[in-house]
Amino acid sequence: MKKLIKFLRENNLTVSSCESFTGGLFANLFTNYKNSSVLFKGAFCCYSDDFKVDVLNIDKNIIKKYSAVSVETIEDMLKNTQKLLNTDIVFAFTGYAPPSNVDNDLKGLSYIGYRYKDKNFILKFVNKSKISRKKYKILAINKIINEFLNNLKNN
Repeated sequence: MKKLIKFLRENNLTVSSCESFTGGLFANLFTNYKNSSVLFKGAFCCYSDDFKVDVLNIDKNIIKKYSAVSVETIEDMLKNTQKLLNTDIVFAFTGYAPPSNVDNDLKGLSYIGYRYKDKNFILKFVNKSKISRKKYKILAINKIINEFLNNLKNN
């Protein structure tokens, strides 16, 4: 998180998050840093499908057709959060954190992503090992932050 905050400060960028399975952990970790309010504009903790539809304006047909844990859903989570909170960068998370009551094929499946310069970057994140829910969330957050920072270095 320190490297992300340093990058944001150096480039005068703002950030927000849209979190389902992470339950606001990204926002919590980010705002533990001094003066983070200059960079962090807000977050949505959109755990339920109703919240995704009613507050984030995600088309209910997308969730119905593809599910809340899909590339299609996270694309709208990213785009709509950026529009609603007017930030340069958005991080988003949707998935089945362990343990979950879903089919074996879906256990440990998540989509994580970020939106930067009006473009979405989305990763399929799968971890089927028997780790705690908190550890799964932290792994996902670290993965997408590292992906973001590495993509910036390479471009």
